[in-house]
Amino acid sequence: DERWILPITDSPKPPPERITFSLPVVNAASNVCFVACGAGKAEMAHIVLDTTPEKGSIPAALVNLSSGRPVKWILDAAAAEQITSPVHKA
Repeated sequence: DERWILPITDSPKPPPERITFSLPVVNAASNVCFVACGAGKAEMAHIVLDTTPEKGSIPAALVNLSSGRPVKWILDAAAAEQITSPVHKA
């Protein structure tokens, strides 16, 4: 799919209808930052940052910037609770 913006019409999480950037657009960005808050995000943050998820199973794990810069993650303490890899705490 070469579209830049993709419509989502059946998301399991609210809102069910929305738009999203395609992966090629995100990967072409010079910087990307994911922000997650709360214990409900802890398991997913752990999977993305500490493991190698099955290819395509988690969209955030597919982000690989063409700029070569690392993807930044901003997590509160609850979302970072399960992270085992080294992190920079601000």
